[in-house]
Amino acid sequence: MKKTYITLTPIALVATMMMSQAYANHTVLDDVVVTATPMTAPATIELNPKVPRQPLPAHDGADFLKSVPGFSVMRKAGADGEPNFRGMGGSRVNILADDQNIFGGCGQRMDAPTAYIFPEIYDKVTVIKGPQTVLYPGHGSAATVRFEKEQKVYDKPGYDVHASGLVGSFGRHDEVVDANMGNKDYFATFTGSNSKSDDYKDGDGNKVHSKYHRYSASTSFGVTPDNNKRFEISAARSNGYAAYADRTLDGTKFLRENIAGKGQIKNISDVVEKIEFQISRNTIFHTMSNSMRSSSVSGMDVTHETNAARLSGDLSLRSTTKMKVGVDYSESTHAGNMSLGSALADDSLFKNISMFAELTEKLNKTDRLIAGYRGESWDVTDKRSSGMMGSTTAGQTRKEFTNSGFARYESELNSIQNSTAYIGYGRSERMPDYWELISNKQNSSGDSALMSTKTEKTNQVDFGLIHKSSNFNSSASVFYNKINDLILVDSRSGYTSGMYATPSSRNIDAHTYGAELTAGYVLTNVIKLNSSLNYVKGKNETDGLPLAQLAPLEGRFAVSYDDKVYSYGALLRLVARKNDVAIGQGNISGKDVAQSGGFGIFSLNAGYKPNKKTLIAAGVDNLFDKSYAEFISRAGSSVTGYTQTTRVNEPGRTAWLKATIALD
Repeated sequence: MKKTYITLTPIALVATMMMSQAYANHTVLDDVVVTATPMTAPATIELNPKVPRQPLPAHDGADFLKSVPGFSVMRKAGADGEPNFRGMGGSRVNILADDQNIFGGCGQRMDAPTAYIFPEIYDKVTVIKGPQTVLYPGHGSAATVRFEKEQKVYDKPGYDVHASGLVGSFGRHDEVVDANMGNKDYFATFTGSNSKSDDYKDGDGNKVHSKYHRYSASTSFGVTPDNNKRFEISAARSNGYAAYADRTLDGTKFLRENIAGKGQIKNISDVVEKIEFQISRNTIFHTMSNSMRSSSVSGMDVTHETNAARLSGDLSLRSTTKMKVGVDYSESTHAGNMSLGSALADDSLFKNISMFAELTEKLNKTDRLIAGYRGESWDVTDKRSSGMMGSTTAGQTRKEFTNSGFARYESELNSIQNSTAYIGYGRSERMPDYWELISNKQNSSGDSALMSTKTEKTNQVDFGLIHKSSNFNSSASVFYNKINDLILVDSRSGYTSGMYATPSSRNIDAHTYGAELTAGYVLTNVIKLNSSLNYVKGKNETDGLPLAQLAPLEGRFAVSYDDKVYSYGALLRLVARKNDVAIGQGNISGKDVAQSGGFGIFSLNAGYKPNKKTLIAAGVDNLFDKSYAEFISRAGSSVTGYTQTTRVNEPGRTAWLKATIALD
């Protein structure tokens, strides 16, 4: 009989604070567990990362996005999954931390950008669906995800602290603190996170090579000379390790160092409402090695350094017309070696300068039009020496100018009270990223992809409806996407080259379509029903095959009881089988492995709020200990001492307990 163990030691400090602290009346913790998230505005979802969520509260950015309809996460092991939205993965999902791009280093995507993000230290997460904005660096064609830190403003000396501790099955424990203080002249913040887990077991009791440890710390200091000015400097550092069940090496170093400065000046004139600027430096140092599974250590190091600057302004052209304009600049250098500790050599340099403008026109009391344009100039240099990593374009520079834009019409409906409808068209031209141009080849003969892989052109129509009333809320978003020159990563026989069977990056034409639906109904003043459904379908038109890496139909159904002191909830997740596959094809994150069966996962949660400042939440995920794997999971690798599976299986029954406190 399998048993689940948890320990309470990491909670002790938080519990002591709860019992001893006298509470003020400012900060109020949100209710317990969020299971499905509707749109809060057209094509936009806003989430609170400080609220416990089911499945198990997230330890990285990808895990956090699991609860958003339309997202699926590629399982590699216990950490560092890769988010996929509407079947689009890699750099098509633009990940931003305080509006800064974080690029991983591993040529095989061991460290996706979300691997360097611990969600709970942020105040808000915003998801913008499709190519429906041009405001942010990186410009995701599938979705833009912003992890945002909202600086507190103090009129008089004050402070606030968010602290939490979590324990769970398989030795999991997290500790988080987010502290802020200031007055009308200055402010300061400190955040820290620590997350650790042992190997988990799947539903069959098989141990998965999946342990990890991550920790981070950041601080910032700022001044507010008056109500219209704010200037801030910040620094952050994080590191850790992670075991992987999908490959022969593990990640033994995930070092990120960040320094940034930003400022804001408001109410400059009747036309210029606000000017903001930001400069930043993000350095990634990642080590992959076999030191966690062998005494004969081998591996390699990679770095990715990004220096960026941003200037933007909010303009009021007239009472009904607002515009945001700006410019972004970045330089991103990638380097690596072929053996641990040896000298690092640069292999690529990406330079980008972008100009953007986004206009909002209020047509009348109920209707508005939002439109934008982004132009980007790219210089990409292959800095490899001749023959290094099989390069045939050593020393060459590719120059491109890409154009992207969108227009969206929004209307508050008179025919359906408390409802907003929208329809938008977006065109996004995406420059191939490092993994598509440098890591991969162009064809089986081993030619470099730098000059031959075309830019990817997404043409997408989005439309939807949002309804909010006292006892019922719902949202529906539907899309159709025609992609010209989609960059497919093909690792089938005849499309690989080199000793590591490096796959080809090649252009195809494709289309996708689908929808996300959510609904919530307040049955009584304490009982609520929630549900969501997401579906995507697509075709590789060039090869006459299904488009790879599209997750199957998924539905979630939840019921909850909440009297503002005690809460209880149940969540049923149903996923359909997947028969239409393109084995060996995919994107920089992974490829289709095989067909998959459907499954259902049942989970329970409960919460206790002794006051408005304290929340204790508990849950059991995968209550019936189902053994299953997500369709887009990576293929299981042969790891000594562990059972190899077709895909990396998900965790079996998992119990967790989390305590959260807010002090001010």
